[in-house]
Amino acid sequence: MDTLIQLGYERQAPIEAATAAFLASGGQVRQCGLSETQPKPISMWNSAITRRKDGRREFTKKEGELAKMVRDAAAIVTEFGTVRRTPIEVRNKLRALGEKLTTPQVEQIAAKYRIELADGGATR
Repeated sequence: MDTLIQLGYERQAPIEAATAAFLASGGQVRQCGLSETQPKPISMWNSAITRRKDGRREFTKKEGELAKMVRDAAAIVTEFGTVRRTPIEVRNKLRALGEKLTTPQVEQIAAKYRIELADGGATR
């Protein structure tokens, strides 16, 4: 017999004797299934709240800045008077300035902030 196997039996013998004594004294061994795990400790920290804490404030601030840009792009002053742009023209102007808005977004911001736009040019 291999010596490592023999050493394994010698180390296992006291463990088996202790197990037999435990069971003889009325102890019970409970075997857990593979799906049973230790419950997760209760955490008092919610990281989602921290990530979203200033989200609404930042959104409102950004929307206000976009409204100012829409207001500036909505009207053109010519020698004949003020001419209003359509939502598509405002969208194109904002895209040229680096803001990627859709036409419905431009219309929603204009409606919320009472910015007057010209009719027409709807693609929906």
